[in-house]
Amino acid sequence: MTEDAGQARVCEYRRCGAALPPAVGRGSRARFCQDGKTWGRRNLTCRDAEAVLADAESLRESDTALDDTAVTALAGQVDRVLEPARGLVETLTTLRHQLEATTTTALAERDAALAEADEHRLQRGRANAEATQAREIAQEAVQRAGVAEKEKTTAVHERDQERAVRKAAVQEQQRAEGQLAAVRDELARVAERAESAATLAGERATTIATLTAELTATRTALDEERGRGQAANLRAEAATVRAESAETRAEAVSQKLDAAREEHAKAREEAAKAHQEAADRAQAEAGRLRAGFDQRLAELQASHEQTVRSMHETTTNLGAELRTCTARADAAEHRMSQVRAALKGEDVPATLKQLLDQ
Repeated sequence: MTEDAGQARVCEYRRCGAALPPAVGRGSRARFCQDGKTWGRRNLTCRDAEAVLADAESLRESDTALDDTAVTALAGQVDRVLEPARGLVETLTTLRHQLEATTTTALAERDAALAEADEHRLQRGRANAEATQAREIAQEAVQRAGVAEKEKTTAVHERDQERAVRKAAVQEQQRAEGQLAAVRDELARVAERAESAATLAGERATTIATLTAELTATRTALDEERGRGQAANLRAEAATVRAESAETRAEAVSQKLDAAREEHAKAREEAAKAHQEAADRAQAEAGRLRAGFDQRLAELQASHEQTVRSMHETTTNLGAELRTCTARADAAEHRMSQVRAALKGEDVPATLKQLLDQ
């Protein structure tokens, strides 16, 4: 590796100075750009341009006195011709920057509009989710109301059964009371017969014994009927308690059903309200976005039309300036031809004559 392999190298053309690739290996090193870059109207390479400058410096350093009045005049004409061209380039650069800024602004606004549309879709999705949840709550409330209705029907059926049982117990109690009344009547009749038989005790001893036995049997039957009546009363009371319990359960189920209906109505109302509010918000947001988009679209169209008119005017003015510059360039070329003709006849270095002939 050579000692300058790691050092930065630049083009030796004094007006270029571009960085050269690092040297690799041995051999000669390139001193000028090798990427096809050219200079001037004659498309001189960096090597040729440096040679021309070196020749011009040698001419200035020589003792030969040259009349450079024509060359100075030609340079002035060339500068005058190039000045409008520079203005044209600056104008085109400004227009390009304006177009880039307008495009960037439009793209940013488009991205903002897309972001707002995404937000709108997100809000609409949330509203749909809320409406779906409200519908699920309403369906659940309907299911609970159905279950409560079934429970109420079952409770009513049980209450009817308890009422039937209680009615049967009441009827049985009535039959027992009827039988007890009949026994009491019979006992009264037996007592009357006993009293009448007591007056005839002597005569009807046998009858008294028989009546006493009948009385004992009747009392036994009366006790049994009383026991059956008490049992019937106990069954009737138990039936009454069961009926009251069934009525209590029926009332509780009815209250649950009413609460479920109220909850269902409330859930349906809340779901309808939430859905309506979500729809109103979505519609308002869509209207706002549409209005903003229409307004921005109108502004962009107006700006685009203004830019097109400005570019048309600028193009017209640049065309006029370009025609003027072309005329000046033709005049400068004609003047350059005259200078060439004048310089060829004088005693000038061969290198300058060769450059003038190119």
